[in-house]
Amino acid sequence: MKRCFVFFFVFIFVLPCLVFAQQGAGVLRDYVGLINQSYHPGIVSYFEKAKKEYEKQGEKETVKFIDLVLSGAFGSGFLYNDAKGNLYVITNNHVISQANTISITFERADGTKKKIENLKLIATDVEADLAIMSVPATGEKPFVNQGLTLITRTVEEGEDAFSAGFPGLGMTPIWQFGRGMISNASVKFPKSITDETIIGPYIQHTAQVDSGNSGGPLLIAQRNAPSGYAVAGVNTLSGMRRQAANYAIPISTLQTFINNALNPKPETFKPNLDAILEKFTKGLGGNTAVHSHISEYLSTACIGENAEYALEEMFKKGTSSARRAFLEKSREDLISAMGIAVAWTIEDSIRTSTGALKAEVKDVTGAGEEYNVTFTINNKEAKSVWIREYGNWRIKSFGTVATGDKELLTQREKQKEIDKKLHTENSLYIEAGYANLFAASSSALYFSWDVSWVGFNIFYVDNNLLSIGGYFSWHSPIKASNVAFIPNFKIGWSYVKDNYYGIYIKKNYFDEETHSHMCTFLQAGLKVTTIYAPGLYGNIGFQYNIPSKSNTFGYADKTYKKPFDTALILSIGYAF
Repeated sequence: MKRCFVFFFVFIFVLPCLVFAQQGAGVLRDYVGLINQSYHPGIVSYFEKAKKEYEKQGEKETVKFIDLVLSGAFGSGFLYNDAKGNLYVITNNHVISQANTISITFERADGTKKKIENLKLIATDVEADLAIMSVPATGEKPFVNQGLTLITRTVEEGEDAFSAGFPGLGMTPIWQFGRGMISNASVKFPKSITDETIIGPYIQHTAQVDSGNSGGPLLIAQRNAPSGYAVAGVNTLSGMRRQAANYAIPISTLQTFINNALNPKPETFKPNLDAILEKFTKGLGGNTAVHSHISEYLSTACIGENAEYALEEMFKKGTSSARRAFLEKSREDLISAMGIAVAWTIEDSIRTSTGALKAEVKDVTGAGEEYNVTFTINNKEAKSVWIREYGNWRIKSFGTVATGDKELLTQREKQKEIDKKLHTENSLYIEAGYANLFAASSSALYFSWDVSWVGFNIFYVDNNLLSIGGYFSWHSPIKASNVAFIPNFKIGWSYVKDNYYGIYIKKNYFDEETHSHMCTFLQAGLKVTTIYAPGLYGNIGFQYNIPSKSNTFGYADKTYKKPFDTALILSIGYAF
């Protein structure tokens, strides 16, 4: 009888809990969705142009990669409603950090989906890694009109915890519900190996968290909640080279963020800006590159509007450290890495020497959520515009390089067309013409063939006087509107056959019928080309021969011509 009573007790109280938990996991899909973002039109335009170029070149794998980039990053998010019943979506800041538009899709087990477009981004917190968006009043609605319950107690180590979201299988996000336990109720740790700034607190747990789970909820079972679970935190990090060491932002941090986001205080805007400007100028100091520091303060609009111009500028003129910083950031987030390029153009515009930047705020004018800020940097003024972007003060424009001015791009495209016609960036030069060898001969044919930085040339008068040489060359085009001047310098060695050159060897007089020797030569010239005859150029040059010491046998008899030691060259060529 006693055994039956125990069985009845288990059946009545435990089994319903199991059934409830199973039902809750299914219902949970109505509250946790897949976050997708689209990028700023400027970024999309840049990649579309790149895609067309790679399509022409038949680079199919690169085209596929660009398509993946343009499809937008994804992550997870969940519904939340305030005391007034307004419906919001919570996620990580890094999930939507470069978003132009944001959507969330809910998917039930039977495949039924609901996609809510154009979520309105209200506020973000970069340091806390949180973002909140409102659900539009019109259009498609979620399956439910309420959000997940937030836990009202402190979690305990050892209790069961659950994760929910859309981690990627390859590049395909798929629903995942995971189970683990709380392994550390409150943990803090350094930001990185190189940055000892302490961040946290976080909740450490062992429920599954993979790439794509970011922004999804960490859950605790709660019977009286509509979904069967309450949110204990927001999943945001996973420990590298750690087994099941995952981290969630606790409810206390989330509640503070929500309260500040939904109840902004305009009287705090200007003091907050002053604090940000102080931090910004302080970070500009030092002798090291500061583009990574600047990139942290750029608005999404500033990056999107200036990325195309900045990328070309950086890879054309930038330092190796800037390109390295870009590539390192690209491994983490390609779109955010574009901020490195924009930041580099800003740094390049304010840095006048290799020394440290000395910056201070000179003037701040404006009101509300936009201010004009003038800096004094190394005794020169630099003007900028700062906006309050989703609760964070960010750079909208800076100086004359990060202004979103499409004219810069237009000028760049025009210059590309001009450069294409001018043929200033070439790997092959072929030219022929006339040379005056002065006392050796007043008239000689000249020919040269130059590939990249090596080539050869020939001077020919007749079978008695000729020169064949090889050289290393250097070219540096100077563009002036529709004309380009290309100074060039060559150093090389040549074989000279000069039968007209009589010599006197020691004390024995005789005429040397054949005089051949090797010599070093230097040649300087100037090529001129225009867009009106693409590839065609004229050249004027001067060459000086330096005979080898081993070939200096004596002195020329006055009755004979002088040796070939200088040449004035006039030639016409074509650049490929």
